[in-house]
Amino acid sequence: MPSKSTHDLVTAMMNLFQLYLFDWYPSHYSPLERKMLRKLDAVLLSFGCLACKCSQAQPPERNAYVSGMKEDLKLNQNQYSLFGTFYDVGFLLFQIPSILILSRPSFAPWFIPCIEVCWGILTLCQSRLNSGATIYGMRFLLGVLEAPVSSGMLFLFSSWYRPNELFKRSGVWYMSSSLGGIISGQLQAKAYKYLNGVGGLAGWRWLFILDGCISLPIAFIGFWLFPGIPAAKKPWWMTEEEHALSRRRVKDEGIVQSRRTRVFSRALLKRLFTKWHFYVAVVLYAFYLPSCYPTGQMGLWLKLETAKHHHHWTVPQINTYPTGISAVSAVALLLCTSLCMVYPIWIIVTAVQCITMFSIIVMLVWKVPLSLHFLAFYLLGFTTALPPIIVPWVNIVMKDDAEARAVTTGAMITVASAVNAFYPITVFPVLQAPRWRRGYTVEVVFVSMVWILFTLGYFLHRRDLKRVGAFNPPDEEKTEVELIHIEILEEGKSTRD
Repeated sequence: MPSKSTHDLVTAMMNLFQLYLFDWYPSHYSPLERKMLRKLDAVLLSFGCLACKCSQAQPPERNAYVSGMKEDLKLNQNQYSLFGTFYDVGFLLFQIPSILILSRPSFAPWFIPCIEVCWGILTLCQSRLNSGATIYGMRFLLGVLEAPVSSGMLFLFSSWYRPNELFKRSGVWYMSSSLGGIISGQLQAKAYKYLNGVGGLAGWRWLFILDGCISLPIAFIGFWLFPGIPAAKKPWWMTEEEHALSRRRVKDEGIVQSRRTRVFSRALLKRLFTKWHFYVAVVLYAFYLPSCYPTGQMGLWLKLETAKHHHHWTVPQINTYPTGISAVSAVALLLCTSLCMVYPIWIIVTAVQCITMFSIIVMLVWKVPLSLHFLAFYLLGFTTALPPIIVPWVNIVMKDDAEARAVTTGAMITVASAVNAFYPITVFPVLQAPRWRRGYTVEVVFVSMVWILFTLGYFLHRRDLKRVGAFNPPDEEKTEVELIHIEILEEGKSTRD
């Protein structure tokens, strides 16, 4: 029989979970702060979600490949792997420069909208692809243009939001990527069914046209609304009081805003390379990003199984079934980022990695019931829950140094993309698909290293907090939950009174 104190603690945690999941504008905030936060969510978060294209979750090229592009352009399986490699090369080359540009107050409001316009135009151009070589060039340029959005939006979120507001909003932003994957798959299925042959164009070409037409209006809206960073000029939709409050909020949290004109300096390099944060964060993400590769391969598995006559799935089914992974990702993102404010972060990361490891082991065994195979693929959607935990966590532990924070965030994704550029070719060659015995063996190591490195960083940060006297007592989790629960009860009482 659980004790009363245990029951009260569980009740407090449940109340906290409901608070962080549904209450985005706490009652203890002033009316001005709640109004400012609502505006920020309506503009910055909404634009970030719309800008987070389906290319991050389930690229149009991947849908097109399994919907006729392979046959029309006479592509081979190794070329499919190289599409991702060329994208990653462009992505990693522009990663750090783009995030440093975003950290400049004068450039930040205009940079992302300009990038989005170019992205939309290039997407439209992909409807005229006629060879593997042209796809390589397009994928490289798209990687260059995707770099500022991928890590840049998280950098911007960490520049505007407090730590207790950041995880949930980062989760929603990543969830938009998962929803984009669902939309992309459904869009390709409908394009293949209703537009295939219209205007003399194949259905897969229409997907690029539709994506481009959707992207360009969103990009132009960005020129009107996008705020940049708090240190930039006040956006028109904020009052002077709200803008001053936004700057004061991040200052109170110790989040330093960049006002320097020099991008690199010897002092910055010294700050980077003499602390553990840079090394742990970069190596951690270098293991994480490649470990997600199997998540996007369900469509290829369905296509190859159909080609071998083991099963028979139609082209719309091959495009639609993998969207279940995106649906699981959306739920996992919202759930895990909300739980991060109730339980210690390392517990959430451990749970996600255990689920991922289960899926990888099923793939390694391979000869399992078809239903278990589907389950393993769908559970891989949990892997996407880690970036909105890891990247904001890195921004929080480095909040006192804007330049180091920007470079570290950029370096994380740059190095990870460099590893990821060669990972599919060397570890998951398409010629060995869909079994990939070697690939799934390597996955076991990578998934384990992600957990080990995050746990190491988590406890190193706790050690640093102890040294400066900013750490809670040994039973910190219980104490924090009980104190916040008392605040919730007191707020409820004052409201009723």
